Amino acid sequence: MHRLLERRELSSITGHAYDVDAVCDLGYARYEHGYPADLLATVLDEARALARTEWEAQSADRYLGLRHLRAAHEAIPAVKTLMHDRDRLRALSELAGTELEPYPITRAASHINFYRPGEVPIDHHTDGAALVELIPLYTAGPDRGGSTLIFRGSPERGRRLLEQGRRLSSEEHAAVPQRTGHAVLMQGRRLLHTAQPLQDGERITLVLVMRSAAEPWKDGNSLARLLLDDPLAAVHDEWVRDQEHQAARFRAAAR
Repeated sequence: MHRLLERRELSSITGHAYDVDAVCDLGYARYEHGYPADLLATVLDEARALARTEWEAQSADRYLGLRHLRAAHEAIPAVKTLMHDRDRLRALSELAGTELEPYPITRAASHINFYRPGEVPIDHHTDGAALVELIPLYTAGPDRGGSTLIFRGSPERGRRLLEQGRRLSSEEHAAVPQRTGHAVLMQGRRLLHTAQPLQDGERITLVLVMRSAAEPWKDGNSLARLLLDDPLAAVHDEWVRDQEHQAARFRAAAR
């Protein structure tokens, strides 16, 4: 299903041979995904329709300054179909080198990002969940959708530089092109990254969020972080249930 175009190990980007917080050795991989064109066209059409009425897609006045639709799989059934596709999950797990599963918190499990020319598209950040798959649904303009920019170094070092007021130059980033027909699997929790500002055109990207089935506790989505994007009532019960489930697994394994 996936024809690999590019792959980089985490250590080759961060400069650290071992990362206790990583769930696998993969930094990112870019590939031709082979997902059904009609399914992705349906997702794009429905995302555009929702963006005309949903405030989240119209305003960037929130954490990370991003315009997006959260819990996209709840609003668009085709996203849920792709999210839970067993062949897709098997292929991505093989690519990552660890078994992956869809993220269990509904509001954080999928989203669709909207990038327009001239906008500062998203602040430097690391993801909460272990891995994400970025699937461009639409790109236009001479920038051809632009790129995801990944800081060459540990996320801790990158944050320190930003906190000191230093601007991170383009030479300090690896540029990962975002093109329709291609996708990127990235261990975003252990890579400091942002998006290249578009000079012209636009990009609409589907993001499917995953975690390690073997090490689900390697997760930066505390309840406090989730509340930066979502109201308490939308995430509290699921987050508590997931924490209780993980605690029960630990207790069972310790017996």
